Amino acid sequence: MTDPTLTPDASRFESLAPAPVEESSSVASRIGSALALVALLVGLPVALLLLGGAPPIPTELPALRDLARQLGPEDLVSVLVGIVWLLWLVFVVCVVLEIVATRRGGLARTVPFAGPLQHLARALIGGLLVTGLVAGPAANAAGPSESDIAPQTGAVAAAVVDAVTPAPEEKPAATDQIENRLEGELVYTVKAPKDGYHDNLWDIAERHLGDGFRYKEIYELNKDKVQLDGRKLELARLIQPGWQLVMPGDASGVDRVAVEQAPVTPPAGSQGGGGGGTSDAGGVEADSTAQAPESTAWWMGAGLLASGLLAALAVARRRRPGGEPDEKARETEADLRLAADPERAAALDTVLRHLTDACDRAGVDVPAAYAAVVGHDDVALHLAPAVPEAVEGWEAVEDGAVWRLTADLATLEAPEDAEPAYPSLVSLGVDTEGRDVLVDLASSGGLITVGGDLHVSAEVITSLVLQAAVSPWSRSVRVLATGLPSAVAEVAERVTLVSDLESAASELEATRADDVLTGRRREDEVAILAVGSQSPGFALERLAGVAAAHPGTAAIAVGDHDAARWRLHVDEHGTLHVPQLGLAVTANRIGAHHAEAVASLFASAGLTTRPGDGDRVAIALPRRDADDAAWLTATSRVGILGSVVVDGPGEQTERRATVLTEIITFLALHPEGVHPTVLAGAVWPLGVTPEVRDANIERARVWLGSDREGHHRLRESLDGRLSLGPDVVCDWDAFRHLVIASRRAEFPRDEIDLLRRALKLVRGPAFEGAPRGRYAWAATLDLPRTIGELVIDAALRLATLLQDGRDPAGSAAAAGAILRIYPTHEEAWRIILRARHETGGVSAVAVAVDQLETALEGEPMDHTTATLVDELLPHRGSQIS
Repeated sequence: MTDPTLTPDASRFESLAPAPVEESSSVASRIGSALALVALLVGLPVALLLLGGAPPIPTELPALRDLARQLGPEDLVSVLVGIVWLLWLVFVVCVVLEIVATRRGGLARTVPFAGPLQHLARALIGGLLVTGLVAGPAANAAGPSESDIAPQTGAVAAAVVDAVTPAPEEKPAATDQIENRLEGELVYTVKAPKDGYHDNLWDIAERHLGDGFRYKEIYELNKDKVQLDGRKLELARLIQPGWQLVMPGDASGVDRVAVEQAPVTPPAGSQGGGGGGTSDAGGVEADSTAQAPESTAWWMGAGLLASGLLAALAVARRRRPGGEPDEKARETEADLRLAADPERAAALDTVLRHLTDACDRAGVDVPAAYAAVVGHDDVALHLAPAVPEAVEGWEAVEDGAVWRLTADLATLEAPEDAEPAYPSLVSLGVDTEGRDVLVDLASSGGLITVGGDLHVSAEVITSLVLQAAVSPWSRSVRVLATGLPSAVAEVAERVTLVSDLESAASELEATRADDVLTGRRREDEVAILAVGSQSPGFALERLAGVAAAHPGTAAIAVGDHDAARWRLHVDEHGTLHVPQLGLAVTANRIGAHHAEAVASLFASAGLTTRPGDGDRVAIALPRRDADDAAWLTATSRVGILGSVVVDGPGEQTERRATVLTEIITFLALHPEGVHPTVLAGAVWPLGVTPEVRDANIERARVWLGSDREGHHRLRESLDGRLSLGPDVVCDWDAFRHLVIASRRAEFPRDEIDLLRRALKLVRGPAFEGAPRGRYAWAATLDLPRTIGELVIDAALRLATLLQDGRDPAGSAAAAGAILRIYPTHEEAWRIILRARHETGGVSAVAVAVDQLETALEGEPMDHTTATLVDELLPHRGSQIS
């Protein structure tokens, strides 16, 4: 049960003495749990068999004389032995239930009249849980389900532990370290037992994260952290009153521990001077050598970074669907789609171009900003030096030290040819209000260091480098990097990896000197030198000198050094302290593992076909037998070949229709049925309560209505799986049905008819215009690429059947289906150019070429297309890639 009176309180810290933590005691307890289970499950029945024989199970009903006779000692022994056998059987049932609950990720239901025995079973199974002996694999809630998919793994087990050791009168230094560790974190304070109720991870996750299954996230954040009483969190033990538990960033109803703010230090060139401070000569903090694991939710808050990566990926996929990404790459794309905030990224790009245009119209220079804070509907620029007079669309506050956007962010417009201000603006992370906190690297005028946990610092710098390489406002930025994952350069062409810091500094100096001599450098060009590994102090000093000597140059490095203009600090949990703004943010991070997955995603996008493919794309046979006629006339239907649409006889409000549409679409694409837990993991990847989940499933059921037999179209099987009835038609099923039928057609005219009908179902890219954070699971199924690949296959086949003068207009229409998904697919454009030449001559070809160049957005045509243009329009020059 959950006690609603328990509320978090992160404002107090207990002064308890840290007791010695003995790792051997944890191992001993696990061994003891295993031995106790063996003794009770095996040893006890063996002993009973040896002492008293088989269990006293009656073989016939007792007679009246048996009930009336006096009981002897043997009868009493038999009764006692029978009771022991019965207790043993109940204990076995409890153990089995606890194991099943552990593997399914919940708490076992209460066994009637077995309270002490069930508590004992839970404690012993919990002891084995931390050894991994009974823990099952975690369910991939957002992935496809072709077989039974179990809910998430783990259970919160409890056992009685010794009382908390009293604290001595003097507060030790370790307590200060613990308090410092919690600064800037969302912290929950474990409450004392009340009326027999003990606070536990499951209930805490349910209250503050919306899903008890997310207790493992709390466990992962706290498992290796020594509490104020000297103990560590273990799944098999009760959490103790007064413990401070760090909570995930999206927790609600918990307080964030205040950060002791450092004085605000404007960047170089401002009225306040540069960042100061002292450090060891080595340039790196001595207590930050331990590597922390990569964040399990690395994408949380990385909306701008994810948007930039997805935009670059979309450009790579404009010409072709690419090859099949591996499972990790698909999961990474799903994470990026879940995190991406394309509206904010587009709005910020517009704001930066609007500022440049407004300053040009006012005849003033763009103000020197060293940071920006971007919210849902507001933008604030932090300036140094202050500029009291703001341009149109902005207001100056704090004596001109801050400019705030006064124009409506949703309707703001800017000329497309205006250069964005601050090309080296990158997001450090998000604050407690969900605002992106950005800094302009080039404005530092020297070296920026990211100290603290070295492993996390490198992840932060990797994130900043990728942002500078893919953000739409950073096209004039080039990056030299050393000590970063090689995958970074594979993702972004503007990143060049060098072997060491000395080489990087020398190359940067040579490049800047060459720019000065040749006059090639534009004012908005920025060079960034990034160092992702520990470096000696003298090397960082040289790096600081290079950055300070060349305007438009920024250097950022792992560690700390007194030569740094800005000194940022990040802890092992990813909380980044920004003294320049007096803020702490949840840092954007990308580790080597995720960088490799992103690189794999981009590499697959560059492939033309999947390895091993033949002339035709393989098709998975749809489970539902439906064609275009069935889809067009269905009372309840689902469309994904374009923007997602769901039609049903019921009605829904616009607010609820978004989530209900995703629920129904997920079920339509999983005709084998899925468990509600799997559905919830896909539709609500950040968690949802069972009550909210079930209420929305019921609303979706009402929306789809019932079939002619009176059965719900959204139905639940005996084993709890949700699925849609056979009369709910999906356009993807209909498309595949028609293409498969075309391949089996005996005559060309039948094949042509079937392919035409199939391509008419294609309205645009699959899941086009999906709301932010929705349908991320589609990437794990590789659906958009698979659909695009099959559309290309069908369209090219139809164009082949209609070419050579048989039906040039029909051939062009077939190619047009490809362009609805891939606007720059040049094989489709070549089909259109030939068809236009046949039907409209040179003038029609010229119009088509103009349309192609518009679609390419300045990118050159490939050689084959350019050659065809020269052939059809000999007097018109073409760009050849």
